[in-house]
Amino acid sequence: MKRTRTILLALSVLAALIPPAAARAAKPAPPAPSKPSAERAIFFAADGMRPDLVDAFAEGGAMPTFAALIEEGVKGDDGLVQGFPPNTGVGWYTLAAGTWPGEHGSTNNTFHRTGASFTGQTRFSDAGILQADTLPQAAERAGRTVVAVEWVGARSLVPELQGPVVDFRTFFSRRGVLVFPSDPGEAAGAAGFGLEYQVASFAAATGWSNAPAGDDDVSPPQEAVLTIPTTRPAENPTRGFDLYVFDSLDDGTPAYDTVLLVPSSAGKDATRAVASFGEGDWVDVKFELSGPGAGQTAGSWMKLIELAPDLSAFRFYFTSLARANATYRGCTFAPDCANPTTGFEEILNRRFPTSTAADFAPIEAGIIDEDTHVEQGLMWAEAHHRYLRFILGTEPVETVGGGTIDGLGVQPDLLLLGHPVTDEIQHMYLGVVTETEPGPGGTSIPNPFFDDLHGDGTPDGRVAERRAFIEAAYAQADETLALGMELLDGEEAVVASSDHGFAAQNQAVNARFVLSGATVEGDAGTIPVHPSGATATANCGAGASDLAKACWAGGTAQIYVNPTLPPGVTYEEVRGAVVEAFEGLADPAVPGRTVVSRVFLKEELRDVDGSDSLHPNRSGDVVVVTHPPYQFDAAVPGEAIAFSRFFGQHGYLPDLVDLEHNVNMHG
Repeated sequence: MKRTRTILLALSVLAALIPPAAARAAKPAPPAPSKPSAERAIFFAADGMRPDLVDAFAEGGAMPTFAALIEEGVKGDDGLVQGFPPNTGVGWYTLAAGTWPGEHGSTNNTFHRTGASFTGQTRFSDAGILQADTLPQAAERAGRTVVAVEWVGARSLVPELQGPVVDFRTFFSRRGVLVFPSDPGEAAGAAGFGLEYQVASFAAATGWSNAPAGDDDVSPPQEAVLTIPTTRPAENPTRGFDLYVFDSLDDGTPAYDTVLLVPSSAGKDATRAVASFGEGDWVDVKFELSGPGAGQTAGSWMKLIELAPDLSAFRFYFTSLARANATYRGCTFAPDCANPTTGFEEILNRRFPTSTAADFAPIEAGIIDEDTHVEQGLMWAEAHHRYLRFILGTEPVETVGGGTIDGLGVQPDLLLLGHPVTDEIQHMYLGVVTETEPGPGGTSIPNPFFDDLHGDGTPDGRVAERRAFIEAAYAQADETLALGMELLDGEEAVVASSDHGFAAQNQAVNARFVLSGATVEGDAGTIPVHPSGATATANCGAGASDLAKACWAGGTAQIYVNPTLPPGVTYEEVRGAVVEAFEGLADPAVPGRTVVSRVFLKEELRDVDGSDSLHPNRSGDVVVVTHPPYQFDAAVPGEAIAFSRFFGQHGYLPDLVDLEHNVNMHG
């Protein structure tokens, strides 16, 4: 049996992989006392994975890999206190760089940089945004081989990693549903999230050739039209499809049960169908891109959610056309292996299932069901586990065409391995399995959304199912780490962590609307601090007359003061107005309950629960941290506080732990 060594600190891995320069240059020293060592290292992180839930699921048998690591290795007491704010854009880089956001420069998922346009924004995933060295870059400089699969931010590093990198995906189309009959509430929800909500107009199927045999006498074939609008017209045209709906079982009983999806360009030739669906079926449909993307493959997972036998109810869901982002700059396995059209990236996208993950918008809009949402999330492994087998292994890997392809057999000295589904599932379901929430004055009050997704007072009766969703996500994280360990030869040291913890929540604070009510006095009289926020909700958005703007993610908003202020208005006056606005924020629905935990001035960010988050030109001039169940995402225009439509969040104070209310920010 292969042995695995488990260690806790990333610095231990770095020391093992990269001897100090002085040591490399000096004469060999006398042998030191023996110490634990390993041929390779795995740095694993599951997004939003909480230490208390790992303990519970490992003890219950759902996470055997973690159970073994806990038993045999070193485990941090109460987990890891992450950087501030404990969000994706901070946590992953803090793990990779081993330094705080005040040094590495990624101060939240979205932020502002002094000197950039005040109306713009910077995203943590922008190329070259990181200002600190990272473990994988240092390892490659030392001549080590590095592989990064779903390690957030790996593709944004400059200099680029030379080993195989797979990091998220690029989208080429809108996503949504084709339904019958229409529901006004669903249509409004879809519009609010920018989703497609198309209504099927079924009619007798005409003009079809090569149609399959069916029970046509009792169930005359029907047809409808689907359109998937593009979001990148240079590379992907808007795509139209004809749907052929028929009864495949010739038994004299009317029962529609099958849908063929045929491109409109095929002229209703059923033999050119790109997919066939029965109720409940998922199909991965591949497409070739065009223009600058000619020769490249993207795919869309589609599901026939509902097909009533009499066609009185119909729901067809299509995800965005997507393509996994992948590079292998130092590849040598084929002459053109670095070519995105024919090489490593195209192999992943053409030969293996399409990369996907849970999508918050369709479930929050109410156009898909919970099972479909979670199924899509867990299908992440369909692609990425095969990517791992192809990159690390040598055995044949099954492809989407029914064949196989031999693995590349890359054996890295350092494997960076991530898992996103833990985050996605907790975002949607953590709060609806939580019975109580914080009340006024440190009390505990009933959570109005416990087992009640819509808060209408009627229990859904789905607590067990939703807890199972969360457990399934954690179990898949365990399986992902186990697969990485299985595919590496020899002994490996394993570091397992996460970028942040999670908290139950259900309320959205509109940072821009709160700012819009703040004023200062200038030479021209009373001046609003952020007038554009009265109606707008775009993150980091600002109008020409705004004196300050807000950039946020999760429980933290950074407020930046416009460097160009009108006569008679000072920087400190603007900051004072911002502080007053947020410190005075209250929720009339729950009088006396804490909405805002802390309001920091920029200079107070040097030590936030141990995190140095003071960056000279990226930290907010004022930083506001809410307290669960409040956070800043999914705000409603024109309302300071409103229902958030999802139920889990992060980005609060890093050392916040309140297990009674299902809150644990520790990684």
